[in-house]
Amino acid sequence: MSKHLAFVVGPGAGHVNPTLPLVEELVARGHRVTYLTGEPFRAAVTAAGATALELPWDAPRPPAGPAVRSMGESFGAVVRGLQRHAQESFASAVAHFQPDPPDVVCYDMVAPLGALLADRLAVPGVLLAPSMVGNEHFSTRSLLGPPDDDGVLDRVFAEAVESDIRFRRANSLPDPVAPLPAFGSAAVLTLVFVPREFQIAGDTFDDTHLFLGPSLGTRAARGGWTPPSDGSPVLFVSLGTGFNERPEFFEQCVAAFRDSRWHVVMAVGDRVRMAEVPANFEVAPFFPQLSVLAHTTVFLSHTGMNSTMEALYHGVPLVSVPQMPEQAVNGDRVRELGLGRRLDSTAITARLLRETVDEVAVDPVIRANVTAFGQRLRAVNGAVLGADALERLLA
Repeated sequence: MSKHLAFVVGPGAGHVNPTLPLVEELVARGHRVTYLTGEPFRAAVTAAGATALELPWDAPRPPAGPAVRSMGESFGAVVRGLQRHAQESFASAVAHFQPDPPDVVCYDMVAPLGALLADRLAVPGVLLAPSMVGNEHFSTRSLLGPPDDDGVLDRVFAEAVESDIRFRRANSLPDPVAPLPAFGSAAVLTLVFVPREFQIAGDTFDDTHLFLGPSLGTRAARGGWTPPSDGSPVLFVSLGTGFNERPEFFEQCVAAFRDSRWHVVMAVGDRVRMAEVPANFEVAPFFPQLSVLAHTTVFLSHTGMNSTMEALYHGVPLVSVPQMPEQAVNGDRVRELGLGRRLDSTAITARLLRETVDEVAVDPVIRANVTAFGQRLRAVNGAVLGADALERLLA
């Protein structure tokens, strides 16, 4: 029987992209999906077969500043922006869904609006986790930085909970029963777009957590990038779409790899302008990442989880240059599993970049590990597993 599923997902590539193969699979099975996210991602949502709900949602951008060293205020600005969006959009979202209510609300870890909707519409909530999840054996608090950040993060959490409680009581909703990042709602199921073996303490999670791993869906078949015709090895460089305003890092990459054997594909984001682009470089704000990774030898990456999973899916080793604590945890996990190296982002030099990338490219242990890991990821159809779980929930 056809069901109606609502997806509420924060407007970021690392949040939307992992969900699209699941949406495609649900639509292929005859279900309806109404998807709420920001305008830049609505075309992709529509292409996946969902109906995009056109409520305003601009992703809160962290202020520019030094990488990793002071994340408390940046995280606070993002959390306040997400809660402000949720509370300002709540009435409009409820008005849209009440005449045609969904059978379930699937909401992202950074989408408190989803938890509010699930409680107002009195339907099950399913948490969509694009990154690692937490339990009594692993705290997601560690993904947000050290606890000695002058108590800023603790204040951010306390203020967020207080704001959520005030809004819920003003709108006759139950008090929150789950901590951040679930933003209050008691999800009956968590779909994790990370494989269990990459998740820290992965074997300690019960069957309310389903580890799907990454899926690529039809997005993988869309081209848009052609590898060099001379067969040069490809080095892909990207710091993602969030904390990417790092002109000094990109300049170090130019110094490290100009006139080298590498064909460097470097995504610098929309806030960096490069004064010089050597002949062996392609530089643009963004590239079609899956198309590039299909031909990449080494990925010099921030190790955001979506980028990490897409690289490993393609069997590409990583050199991690994390820009925030969560990415540092991912980079450490890459190193622990023998899938690449992790650098200290505060101590980068051109020489270190060149030596590390060259070493990773020829390291037989890393190459064997990442090849085997990619094979295991490609052997699992996470979209099918996720759709099966949602159908069982709604049966």
